[in-house]
Amino acid sequence: MIRHIVILQLKKDGTDYDSLLRRTIPLVKEIPGVVSYDIFENQSQYVSEDCVSFGVEIHFKDQKALDVFMEHPLHYEANSIFEKHLADPPFMVLTHPI
Repeated sequence: MIRHIVILQLKKDGTDYDSLLRRTIPLVKEIPGVVSYDIFENQSQYVSEDCVSFGVEIHFKDQKALDVFMEHPLHYEANSIFEKHLADPPFMVLTHPI
């Protein structure tokens, strides 16, 4: 199994990011090979004051499933829901086998 974690940094602009990001769940769960998809508010004290941060954790059945996900149109559609709100820097990614 492969774990893929994305830490999103979003502009603090009054948007209800939790609800916005939850709209991505049904899209991502339709992609073959996705075992689980969870969103967490990043409550770290190291998040910049001008940002809101969330962690997205996705488990894939294997590396091939991650490769399919990265190029899948539903992945791009899910990203488009929040991409106009991304801060600078927009995100960090951690991917590793578990």
